[in-house]
Amino acid sequence: MIEAGRYLFAIKTSELDFRKRIPPSVFYRCLQESAENHAVAYAFDSETLLQQGLSWVLLKIHLIVDEYPEGRQDIIVETWPSALESRYAHRDFLIYLPGRPDPIARGASTWVLLDVARNRPAVVATLLGDSHVVRRPRALENPFPPITPVGGAVRTLTVPVRLADLDINDHVNNLHYVEWIVESVPEGVWRETTPAEIQIEFKRAVRYGESVRIETSEHGGGAFTHRITSSGTTGDVVLARTLWNSVPAAG
Repeated sequence: MIEAGRYLFAIKTSELDFRKRIPPSVFYRCLQESAENHAVAYAFDSETLLQQGLSWVLLKIHLIVDEYPEGRQDIIVETWPSALESRYAHRDFLIYLPGRPDPIARGASTWVLLDVARNRPAVVATLLGDSHVVRRPRALENPFPPITPVGGAVRTLTVPVRLADLDINDHVNNLHYVEWIVESVPEGVWRETTPAEIQIEFKRAVRYGESVRIETSEHGGGAFTHRITSSGTTGDVVLARTLWNSVPAAG
């Protein structure tokens, strides 16, 4: 029977942002690593599955942050598989500071199991079943509201894909999209406020040699949507939504 996993991450000074806080991309790295560590414990991690021609691909992720820790310190990520559908596996997250009972951030994600040779989704039930789901309240009640970019772009950012941006699947690592999305809002926004929410939907993979274009639209009240396209394909590769306000610091 699977249980939720709890993982401690030591944050380095080099990972802090210009406010001396833990930035969203580091939170997302810890979520990704905790998901992998938990999957390793139950032998359905990416490296194990690659031997069977399968790989996990992240489709959606949503993080809500109530506090941003300051300085070099530890954080704890609790994670568990929260639901299974035909072609989708859902995983939730809670982020804690050591010694504090309430989470400082909550997240949810949706994954697909990819048949690498065919480059098509496989049925998740061929690998996982009901015994792989932890029955407990979801971290987010409505994890994935629709993302609908409207209006003209208030800022456009173009970024070339570097070798350092690639993951073990030879695609851009999900963490770099978080960095690009955060940077794509006007400077006055990212200097004066912090992202209380980041919701991302991944549509297509991006590879080395391509460049991505992030078009950011403003919706009022600190809300933005982000459309990412690539020089290597048509259509959207990522859609995202962010909400910016003065999130308090956690000491």
